[in-house]
Amino acid sequence: MQNNTMGLIFSENPEANLGILTNKRALAAVPVGGRYRIIDFVLSNMINSGIINIGMPTAARTQSLTDHLGTGRDWDLDRKGNGLFLIPLYDSDSTSIGGVGNIFNSFGFLKRAKQEYVVVSDCNTVCNITYDEVMAFHQENNADITLIYTDVPELSDSDLKRHILLDVSDEGKVTDMQIYPTIQKSNHSYMHTFLIKKELLMELVGDCTAHGKTSISKDILLENLPKLNVLGYKFTGYRKKIDSIGAYFQFNLDLLKKDVRDELFGTIDNNKIFTKVKDMVPTRYGRNAQVQNSFIADGCTIEGTVKNSIIFRGVTIAEGATVENAIIMQNSQILENCLVENAIFDKEVVLGKGKKLVGQETYPALVGKRVII
Repeated sequence: MQNNTMGLIFSENPEANLGILTNKRALAAVPVGGRYRIIDFVLSNMINSGIINIGMPTAARTQSLTDHLGTGRDWDLDRKGNGLFLIPLYDSDSTSIGGVGNIFNSFGFLKRAKQEYVVVSDCNTVCNITYDEVMAFHQENNADITLIYTDVPELSDSDLKRHILLDVSDEGKVTDMQIYPTIQKSNHSYMHTFLIKKELLMELVGDCTAHGKTSISKDILLENLPKLNVLGYKFTGYRKKIDSIGAYFQFNLDLLKKDVRDELFGTIDNNKIFTKVKDMVPTRYGRNAQVQNSFIADGCTIEGTVKNSIIFRGVTIAEGATVENAIIMQNSQILENCLVENAIFDKEVVLGKGKKLVGQETYPALVGKRVII
């Protein structure tokens, strides 16, 4: 599919709320897993599917994202003709124009592209998928639009409001969509990714724009269910939608499970997740250091105890300190005899000697960038 399919990835999602983690960075650029950013997963999925022409609408807070992506070299996207293209919005706030406006603003990129099909995706649905089988399903069934979905169990009231649920017939046709419902009538959850012909996408977006409509899910997908052949493709692997602090915290801790890591990061030769490469010295472990079920990135100094945690590059955990069920981002310092439990530290946080910071597993403590406690 590499010669005939392009990608369009949204760097923001107005329905996601990651609090202070997105105060100064795009949602797509939020760090995860010790060395990755959220955008790495969907971007790698496209690369692993042979998609080498990718556009990304961007708005405010782009510095962290552009620093991470650079020329696209780490994803083999520094190319002539195709490659990775950041598309600045005329409006400084992507939330004010909606998903339809983001696509409309990308018309120049779409028109220049030679590909016939486009995969449209949010940045914050994390999974490991290749789109070749989706394309085969799409073409074999003569679909106009193919929505990717996954099955979910019975949802709580709070979780239910985070899902778009699909009614899918035995033949795979999407017959209805419940957009963030209050009552669960289906267990098919839309993954905010769809495949469509480029010309049809531009036609539908142009019609929406002419009528003041802004929502992809309501105005492009739901409204056209009776008019177009909209099909659902079922994805059966691990999937996480990072749209809240709780979801962000749980996703990072999920990475400590071997089965999740094995599926999500692929193998050396197949479906790898790519990220920006940084050369750093190995982590140094002190004589009294204790580490259990944790991910420790390069360049750290570990003198204390770390359990069930994600530790990013360049972090210092001093002697006598204990870090448990925590995400500690780059260059933070946990000084002597501290206790950190059920917490998220943004970059360059300093926790002074003897301090304790304990959150709840369902409501982790969150500390902003460069805060000194």
